[in-house]
Amino acid sequence: ALAPVRIEELGAAMSVSRTTVVADLERARAQVAEAELTIEGRPNVGLVLRGPELQQRLHVLRRHFDAAYPQDDRLVRMTALAGEFGEGLVRDRVREWARWAAVAVDRAGAGYPARFLPDKYRGLAATPAHALASRLADRLSDEFGVALSEDERIFLTLPVAGLGTRVGGGQTGQAEVDGELDALVDGMLSAVRTEMAIDLGGSDFLSEFARHLAYLINRMRYRIWVDDSGVADIREEYPVAYQMATVAQRVLEERIGLPVDQAELGFLAAYFQVFLEAGERRGTKPPRVAVVAGAGAVRAELVRLQLAKLLPSSTEFQMIPARDASREALAGADLVVVTGDDDVPAGAPVLHVTRVLDRRAMERQLERMQLHIPLRGAPGRGGSVLAGALDEAHFFALPPDTDYADAVDFMTGHLEARGHVEAGFGARIREREARAEMRLDPWVAFPHAPLTTQTSVMLAVGVVPREVTDDGVRLIVLLGVPADTGRSEEILVQVYDEVLRLGARRDLLDPICRLTSYEQFYYFLERNPLTERER
Repeated sequence: ALAPVRIEELGAAMSVSRTTVVADLERARAQVAEAELTIEGRPNVGLVLRGPELQQRLHVLRRHFDAAYPQDDRLVRMTALAGEFGEGLVRDRVREWARWAAVAVDRAGAGYPARFLPDKYRGLAATPAHALASRLADRLSDEFGVALSEDERIFLTLPVAGLGTRVGGGQTGQAEVDGELDALVDGMLSAVRTEMAIDLGGSDFLSEFARHLAYLINRMRYRIWVDDSGVADIREEYPVAYQMATVAQRVLEERIGLPVDQAELGFLAAYFQVFLEAGERRGTKPPRVAVVAGAGAVRAELVRLQLAKLLPSSTEFQMIPARDASREALAGADLVVVTGDDDVPAGAPVLHVTRVLDRRAMERQLERMQLHIPLRGAPGRGGSVLAGALDEAHFFALPPDTDYADAVDFMTGHLEARGHVEAGFGARIREREARAEMRLDPWVAFPHAPLTTQTSVMLAVGVVPREVTDDGVRLIVLLGVPADTGRSEEILVQVYDEVLRLGARRDLLDPICRLTSYEQFYYFLERNPLTERER
């Protein structure tokens, strides 16, 4: 509004009661305060938004653009002009530049030009992006009959300086990707490696990531908000990548000295998910399955056909007669499947199949082996990784209010004493904890460390009962991964994913922390799937 507005006028415009307007007004005051703006005036006399013109514009662009500027012919024409001059811009970013143009034309035409911009914006006048914005401003002035001052041209430069261009698409507003950016990328990846024990180096997308960071830093410096609606669900869809983004956020804020807007996290997470996927594809080898014909060749072939429906399509099968099933013959297998009860000298996990046509029973056995054999891409894969990998010896119902450090010491000490994990594992957990805290949040912890001599994955779960209002850890997932499996990071990401999903479900963590047996834990997770694929 261009004049003070009374509460009655607001209520009539929105078709709501005065009480509703008053309640909404309090929320609006809190929201505009985040943008360094205030709502001033008396309800019965008139209310007005006060604050710097730039902050008012940025607030409208972020919160209220669609309501203030409906899709009409003017906006279509501005989008066409932005597309004409923004040849180097990624296509879906042209629309954002047009939004800024709409605000500039509207406010300047209404007598509220951009004036007294902070000095830090003045340096943009010497950039190629400013020349581009000036050309757009000239056309906007011609098209809409509004004079756009030098400050307006700097205002139109901001989104061009803060948005990405196509790979190989010219230098429009493109920040230089130099050694400092490379060092920043290295710092982020190093922090992820230290805190999460996942190495993302070697990706083909690192140079593109550095370019994205250059634009992100521009947006931080000039307080430009980016529309994150396209990646709004990424935290729920890819929780591990989002966790990496939060680690990278801390590094970025420490090095640049400016806050990272929450809207940027989704885009950072998208890059980290690409890194994860690329790394998994690079290190992926087809699963190798040896089928030992302990009950005849025909039955062994039926088992192979059933397994082919449950395992990744790339799986390589080897049929071996029982008499030839030596340790040497089975040495290269990721999984050994025996038709019958014969004992075989295998170093890989062994699956005994007695009921050849019971595919559901076979599927349940495979689910329990998700951390021990490469099942990525398996069509039948589902179920909780934590529930499937546990047994009674690896579940700990700890005393109420047990401290996190004491809980981890008890679990590792007990597992070492019983021979369920190699000696020294607890000490390595404490060393890692000293370098990077492995509590993901106040309720959930995921301590993990490599195993140096043990060849099988070790997973244990501890629960600590607490009152809903009390602070303190409730769920501890303890993981040891053999250092030489070639799949250690895949296993780590697999468990990380489920732990983070559980951490986001406070409604599940409260009952989980009160469970007293492995069986209760198993059936609870089976009844409360965390993803669609588990349903």
